[in-house]
Amino acid sequence: MGFFKGSFLFIASIILLLSLLAGNIFLALSMSLNYETLQSEFTPVIKDVAEKEFGISSVIVDEQFLLMELYCQDNSEYVFSESGYVFEIPCSIVDQGSDAVIEKGISDFADDIYYQDYECDFWDCFYKSEVPYFLVSEKAKEYWKSKFYLSLLLSIILIIAIFFLVEQKYNLLTLIGSLLIISSLPLIKIEKLLSLIDYKYISDFLIIFLNKSYNIFLISFILGIIILGIGIGLRFYMPNLRKEKFSKSDVKTIVKEEISKKKK
Repeated sequence: MGFFKGSFLFIASIILLLSLLAGNIFLALSMSLNYETLQSEFTPVIKDVAEKEFGISSVIVDEQFLLMELYCQDNSEYVFSESGYVFEIPCSIVDQGSDAVIEKGISDFADDIYYQDYECDFWDCFYKSEVPYFLVSEKAKEYWKSKFYLSLLLSIILIIAIFFLVEQKYNLLTLIGSLLIISSLPLIKIEKLLSLIDYKYISDFLIIFLNKSYNIFLISFILGIIILGIGIGLRFYMPNLRKEKFSKSDVKTIVKEEISKKKK
C-alpha cells in the first residue's frame, strides 16, 4: 500500500471512529427522549425544579388548596397560573387531597415542557432560557434524531471509501468491528462525565436524557464483536483459498492432461 493511500486510509478511519461515536451519542439522546421513556425519570426532576424555581408545591398547599376546596363545591375545575404557566386541576383531583393536586400539577407541567413549541434554534435556546427545559422536549428528540441520521450517512460514505482503500477487502470488516467496539466504550462513563458539568440543572437534564446510553453501548459493542469475528474468520479462511490457486506449471500440466484425454 502506497504512502498516500495509507495516509488516506488512516484519516478516513479516524473520521469514521468519530462519526460512529457521535452516532452512538445522538442515538442514545434520541431514544432517551421518547416521552414514554422519559416520563418516569423526568417527572421527579421537574418536581424539584418546579419547587425551587416557582414554589409550586408551597403555593398549592399553603395558599391555594383551601381556596380550591371552596371553589370546587360549585365547579368542576380549578384554574390558576403561576410564573407564566397555567394549571387546570379537575375538582375530582382536589377531592383526593393536596398531594394529588401537586402530582397533577407537576405532570401537566412536564407535558407542557415536553410538547412546548420553543421558538428558537436548538443552540440559541441556551441563551433564551434561564432553565434549559428544551433539552427534555420533543424538539430536542427530533434534533438529535436528525443528527444521528447525518452521522449514519457520513459513516456509510466513509465505509465505502475505506473499501476502495484497503487491499485485502476482508480487512474492512475487521476495521469496522474494531471501530464500533472502541466507539461504544465512552458510553459506559458518559453519565459520570456529565455530572461534572456545573450549570443550573443542566447536568440533571443531561443525565436523564442519556439514560439509554448503556443500551446503545451494548448494541454497538455486540455488533462490533460480531463484525470483528466475521472479519477474523475471513482472514483465516481467505489464505486457504489462495493456497488452492494453481501455478502456471500446474495449469500447463492440467491442460496437457485434458488434451491427451480428448485425443484418446
